[in-house]
Amino acid sequence: MDPQNLRYILTRALAIIALIVAILYGVGMLKKKQRKDSIIAELRSVCSDSSFFRQFHAEDASKTLVRGVGLIAEAKQLGIDPDRIIDGGLGIEKKYFAMEEEREEPPIRERIIRSSLRANYENFLKLGYSPDFHTLEGMKNGELPPVRTGPSAGSRAEVGAIIDVSFSPGLDRVVANLEIRPPRKPETPLTDVETATAKRLALDLAEAGVIERGAADRINVKLTPKEPEEASGQ
Repeated sequence: MDPQNLRYILTRALAIIALIVAILYGVGMLKKKQRKDSIIAELRSVCSDSSFFRQFHAEDASKTLVRGVGLIAEAKQLGIDPDRIIDGGLGIEKKYFAMEEEREEPPIRERIIRSSLRANYENFLKLGYSPDFHTLEGMKNGELPPVRTGPSAGSRAEVGAIIDVSFSPGLDRVVANLEIRPPRKPETPLTDVETATAKRLALDLAEAGVIERGAADRINVKLTPKEPEEASGQ
């Protein structure tokens, strides 16, 4: 074969291969952007006031939290930082992606939502969950499958309340009061850290207008252990 013709054929072949690679890359990027936009739209629904603070049923609140964490885990697989996708779900992509010194203090409800979703995403990872297809598909329906790896392998995490709902009926319908955690036996006493977290959350919910300040004070009192009475005569 004429070297000139061979060179021409090779050049054309390389050009076609480069074009195919570029097309595939472009299609992949387009699909990634479309899925990112879809995740943000779904996360905005999770982060809405009616979803995060005013669910009608406790089961729906639990499923909302699981779906939200699943969306964050999927976004991470796409290379999107959890904080960025949460901000996107809160509808503040442009405002808070500005220079650090230009940022304003976010509203209390926004801080509560971000803190809750970020903490529960970290719990999801610490429990040993992996964002594989099976796990993410279950989470889209608000269900946590059994943990597949790590020290909790074989067990199924629970979605439990941070503030005991007996202290304030209805808080089991507030997503912000829920957390993904290892299963625990009923009446398990709170640790000092858990108590402090519950007290802080009660104050934040009162500041956000989700509960009355009187309710937060009542919760605080119930969470504060009573000092043992001194023996009479001592």
